[in-house]
Amino acid sequence: MQEMAMDATVHAALIGAEARESIARADAVASFEAIPSLDAHGEIARLILAEVSMLTRKYRCARRHDVPHIAELTGLLDLFWQEVGEFEAQQAKLPHQV
Repeated sequence: MQEMAMDATVHAALIGAEARESIARADAVASFEAIPSLDAHGEIARLILAEVSMLTRKYRCARRHDVPHIAELTGLLDLFWQEVGEFEAQQAKLPHQV
């Protein structure tokens, strides 16, 4: 019986942690969305992206609970590079369309 109570307590703590994490993520996204443009901060944004890239490479094979968010960061970096590639492809087409 005591084991079931512990399992329920652990489960509740995990759900609470997930909720707090979701709120923290939403707050972080809202903070960054409030910045009108990152153009003026391009160099620091590049440095942050480089560090995130290095972290995701380093911890890609780690167990998920040891280093949370690596899969999400990897996916976001992949999406970022996809968008960069699409933008560059569009820019390359523009001179030929004139």
